[in-house]
Amino acid sequence: MMLRLVAARALAVTAVTAVVGAAAACPEPFYDDVIGVEGVATEAGSLQGTFALKSQAMDRANTVLGPVDTGGITYSLVTRTGREDEPARYDETHKVCDVENFETAGLTAVNTRATIDGIPVSTTVLDVDHASGAFTRQPFHEYWAVQNLDDNDPLPEDKTSAVFYDMDDDGNPGTTVTTSGLVDGEVYVAQRKTISHTGVVQGEDLSFGLARVKKEGTVLGASTDLLLNEAERVPHPDPKQSWWMEIRIDDDAGCDAVIDARDSDALPIKRPF
Repeated sequence: MMLRLVAARALAVTAVTAVVGAAAACPEPFYDDVIGVEGVATEAGSLQGTFALKSQAMDRANTVLGPVDTGGITYSLVTRTGREDEPARYDETHKVCDVENFETAGLTAVNTRATIDGIPVSTTVLDVDHASGAFTRQPFHEYWAVQNLDDNDPLPEDKTSAVFYDMDDDGNPGTTVTTSGLVDGEVYVAQRKTISHTGVVQGEDLSFGLARVKKEGTVLGASTDLLLNEAERVPHPDPKQSWWMEIRIDDDAGCDAVIDARDSDALPIKRPF
């Protein structure tokens, strides 16, 4: 009888140990308390491939009319490659496919196709906790009409600096932005955007979260003095106004597939959280 009791207790201890071990092996999903969404577990390496990315950045500009909300949306083609030695890390390239600028205080600004096509491809690293669904895209940079500048160096104050160049090859300095509404004309700008994304994985084909975008720019000239004013911009006080979402597309897809995802509402107008 004693041997049977000891054996029963041993089995009970083993069962408890197995349950505790199983619980320890299955971490809780990552919960982003700003967007209020949990991550979803995925297999290591399963997030490599090609994705259509929508990234919205909302700022608050200090204008002569007072604080004004402004910003825009960037649509990009993301190509992601896994690392055999680091299954939680991926190498990415980002190609800008289109940009939409929000109307600001009655002024609409449109980037030329030559400007969009001239933005150099960016590279960055994505870190994913596959067990919990946490998503962290490391900071990367978009350079508009800026060349031969270290990522940590400030933009030159000298507007004739060789760092600034005619990116859209139209004979004007920097990149040409066409304006309408409050003022009709052209403004010639250069800028650097520093972008990072955090959020949650929702499966092998979908992730979303918050965007952090720092914009450094300078006006190099304009067709009218009314467009020479440079309003100070700061991030919007509501962090959920700057967000991103990406969906998987075919591995051999290009920017046409990204635009199709936008136009079909596969990349929705409203944020998914």
